[in-house]
Amino acid sequence: MKTKRSTRQTNNQTATAVLVDAKTASEFCGKSLRTWRSWDSAGLIPDPVRIGRSTLWRIDELRAWVAAGCPRRKDWEFIDRN
Repeated sequence: MKTKRSTRQTNNQTATAVLVDAKTASEFCGKSLRTWRSWDSAGLIPDPVRIGRSTLWRIDELRAWVAAGCPRRKDWEFIDRN
């Protein structure tokens, strides 16, 4: 049986992690994993990094994205490049 990670454990992991998985990214942003995956499919969140079969998000990019008001991916890419 899987045990649920505590918020404290997740916060400690995101404080030291450079890349996080979808579950940790969704928890970091206060959303369910299902919502996070839906937002990813809809292009509402920053692009992930794909390494092998892993899909990961840059924690620093997520912080900057939230600070910028959580713009759509296409707008974020434009903001990010300029």
